[in-house]
Amino acid sequence: MSIMKGLKAMERAIDRPAQVDGGTKVRWLKLDDAQSAKVRFINELDEDSPNYDPSRDLAIIVSEHTNPKDYKRKAVCTIESEGRCFGCDMARRETADDRKRGGSWRARFRFYCNLLVDDGLEDAYVAVWSQGVGKQSAFNTLKEYAIDTGSISNRTWRMKRQGSGTDTVYILLPGDPDSEKFNWSGVDPYNLEKVVREVPYAEQEAFYLGFDAPVSSDTKNVDW
Repeated sequence: MSIMKGLKAMERAIDRPAQVDGGTKVRWLKLDDAQSAKVRFINELDEDSPNYDPSRDLAIIVSEHTNPKDYKRKAVCTIESEGRCFGCDMARRETADDRKRGGSWRARFRFYCNLLVDDGLEDAYVAVWSQGVGKQSAFNTLKEYAIDTGSISNRTWRMKRQGSGTDTVYILLPGDPDSEKFNWSGVDPYNLEKVVREVPYAEQEAFYLGFDAPVSSDTKNVDW
């Protein structure tokens, strides 16, 4: 599948080599360089967590293609759901020189989750945070924390952004576990499976190459 839930599925997907072969409007987490915020993860990583609640669902990992010349043009890989995928077609045609000159069309895994954000500037709000799952990704901190402690939603975290664009990294520092059960009433997370952009194969060439309407940065995540 191109969308994965649960630690076991996430780990299997990340460990598997990347294949060479219109979504909901949401609020995305936007922190500036050096800005920090208090966040609480709404989604757990695995349904075996003692704090898992079906109403808050699980975070997901998605296999996506991105046009290396236009990072707003990002969509779910459809090779498994449709048996064909424009991004995979483009990746197969690439040479090593192509990748050196302008990046690659190869599918990459990306993590999506809901956060309850307190940035000190406004009332706490729900936002979606997405992150690649490379070696330097903050996702690895979350994954190890979930494996070691069983939960990521039972405490407040300090999140800080450093850098911008492709040089962005996020630092996560966990707070103490909740002494009392957190009150989730009034917290309405986004359906993450509807947040990601899934484009039918027949429309993918137009989408990825920009023949369709412009992609708005306020409706889809283009952050790093």
